[in-house]
Amino acid sequence: MEIINKVINNVPVTILKTKKFKSVCGTLSFKSLVSKEKMTYRSVLRSILLESCKKYNTSEKLYIKALENYDAYYSASSSRYGNYHISSFTFASLIDKYTEEGNLKEVIDTFCEIIFNPLTFNNAFDKETFDMIVNSKKISLERIKESSDAYAERMTYKSLNQNKPYTFMSEIEYLDEMAPESLYKEYLSMIDESEVELILAGDINFDNPIIEKITSNIKNNKTFNDKLIISNDDEKDGIVKIKDNGCGTQNILNIIMYLKNVSDYELNYVAPLYRIILGGGSFSRLFRIIREENSLAYYSFARYEKDDGLMNVMMGIEKENHGKAFNLSCEVIDSMKKVDKKELEEAKKILISSLLESQDSIVNVIGRYYNAKLFDLPDIDLFIKKINNVKVKEIEDFASKLKPNLSYFLEGEKTNG
Repeated sequence: MEIINKVINNVPVTILKTKKFKSVCGTLSFKSLVSKEKMTYRSVLRSILLESCKKYNTSEKLYIKALENYDAYYSASSSRYGNYHISSFTFASLIDKYTEEGNLKEVIDTFCEIIFNPLTFNNAFDKETFDMIVNSKKISLERIKESSDAYAERMTYKSLNQNKPYTFMSEIEYLDEMAPESLYKEYLSMIDESEVELILAGDINFDNPIIEKITSNIKNNKTFNDKLIISNDDEKDGIVKIKDNGCGTQNILNIIMYLKNVSDYELNYVAPLYRIILGGGSFSRLFRIIREENSLAYYSFARYEKDDGLMNVMMGIEKENHGKAFNLSCEVIDSMKKVDKKELEEAKKILISSLLESQDSIVNVIGRYYNAKLFDLPDIDLFIKKINNVKVKEIEDFASKLKPNLSYFLEGEKTNG
C-alpha cells in the first residue's frame, strides 16, 4: 500500500493507494476540543445529518438513493478521544469499473449533501426531524439503567474526577435545553471551527475530481496543539470503593487503575500486551483465575483506554462473591509484576493477529491509519516489529506502576437464578 499526502483547499488529504479492494472508501473528520455540552450536541448532530438532507428530505429517500448507487455505504461517528471530540463521516462505494461510469461521483455528491446541505430552514434544523432524533436519544439515556453493564460502566466513570473528559457523556439536561437553532449553531461550529482531514483508501489518484468536490466545502481549517492523551499523574493514590444499586439481576464489579508516570513507549507497546495477559481472552489471568479456577465470575476481562490513561477490569459476579472477587482481582493485578515469557509470546500473537485481520476491511484500513496518526504510531510493519521486541521486564516494570484506584460495585435488586 502506497501512502500519499497532499493539502487541497487547506485540507490535509491522504490517499492509501491499494488495489486490494474493489471499493473506494473515504472518511472526513472534524476534530475539536471536547466539552460536556459537545458530547450531547455532536451525538444528536451525527444522527440528524444521517437522517436526511435538503435534497433527500426523508430517510427513505436517502436510503433509496444509496441503493440506486449500488448499495453505497454512508456512516458517521461521534466519539471522544482523550481531550478531543471527533465527528467522522464515511462513505464506501464500488469503483466505476464494477458498476457504471459516474457512479462514484454520484456517491460523493450524496456524501456532500449529507454533510454540507442539511435539512435546515432559517438557521435551524427541521423541527420534526429534530424532535424525532432528540426524543430517541432521551429514550436511550433513560433506558441505560435497564442494562446493568451499560449503567455500571457509565456510573463507574461518573465516579471519577469530574474535571477529566472521560467523565463527559451525553446527558438528558443538554437534550432538554437543545433547540433546532442551537443545534444548527453547533453544526456551523463543527464545519467552521474544526481541524478537518480527509482520508481515502482504494485505487484512486489525486486528480480524481471527488477530492476537490469534498474539500472545497471547507472554508476554515483550524489546528489544535493540546495533548490528546489525558494525564492522570495528578490523581491521588489509594482506592475509593463505591457500592450502587441496580434495577436488574446482574451484579457488576468494575475496577479502575490510573496509568501514572508512564512513557509513550509503554502506552503504545507495553500496555496493550499487559492488557491481554491480564484479561484479554480465555488464556488470560483474570479468565483463568477468577472465572475458571475459583468460579467467581460469569465473565472477567480487562480493557485498555489509552486516550484516557486508564486500565479497567470488568466482571459479572454473584452478589455474595463481591468481596472475594475484588480481593482476588487485586491479587491477580499485583501478580502481573511477574510475567512468564510464554504468556508474553501468546499475547503478542493475539495482538498481531487481530491487527492483521482488521486490514481485510477497507473501512478499517482508514480507521487504523487515522488512529495511528492521532497517537503518533508507525505503520503496521514497524508497529509489529516493536511489539515483537517488547521484553518481559518491560511488562513487569509497567505492572509495578498500576494499582486499583476505584472499585465500583453495582448490586442487582434480585438474586441471580
